[in-house]
Amino acid sequence: TGRVHHLLSDIERGTFLIYDFRDDVVDIREQFPLDLNQTCSIAEAAGIRHPVDSKSRADLIQTTDLVIDLERDGKIVTIARTVKPSEALGKPRTVEKLEIERRYWAVQGVDWGIVTDRELPPNLMRNLELLQGCASLDDLNQPFEGYYRERAGLIASELEAWPNANLQAFCQAMDTRMGLNPGGALLLVRHLLAVKVWRVDMTQPIVETMPMRAFRRGSVSRTRRAQA
Repeated sequence: TGRVHHLLSDIERGTFLIYDFRDDVVDIREQFPLDLNQTCSIAEAAGIRHPVDSKSRADLIQTTDLVIDLERDGKIVTIARTVKPSEALGKPRTVEKLEIERRYWAVQGVDWGIVTDRELPPNLMRNLELLQGCASLDDLNQPFEGYYRERAGLIASELEAWPNANLQAFCQAMDTRMGLNPGGALLLVRHLLAVKVWRVDMTQPIVETMPMRAFRRGSVSRTRRAQA
């Protein structure tokens, strides 16, 4: 999105990373405010106490954790996702507030759902954390502008030439061949995965012992094209 996002929990951050990596996502807005008049009306009709400030007793503006715009068949479709720890769903008051939120988005005609920690696959989350911050090379110290982008392109072109090597051997060879500091090629591999020039099964751990044949050529995703 080109802006800083403020996320309030590890579960929320994990959910954000999953949507941020998807090819069809064009925007993500966090802590999205709901119209106070509408939520008050919904709460009254449903016989639910609307959230209020503990001191002033004034009605509070409810928010939805993530509101996401997707591109589907050339059109923008909006979905809303609330993020909660799974144990929180057993609390009656939490369920009441979620019901207000559910009804709010139903009136808007927006797909609404709940994401819990149970929906965050551990391997996928570790891989997304590994690639976090690797989409752009601009912040790296480099001898000249475009240095690392050039070497990333050279590394990308070597994919099919190393079918029997593992990732560690491949990166060590690339470090030597291109005069990179140790670990430089591995960083560029992560960049290639982050911008989807290379792809890999993200449900399996990305480790240095994995074979190079596990990687395949992809294409630069629409949302990351400008950074590649």
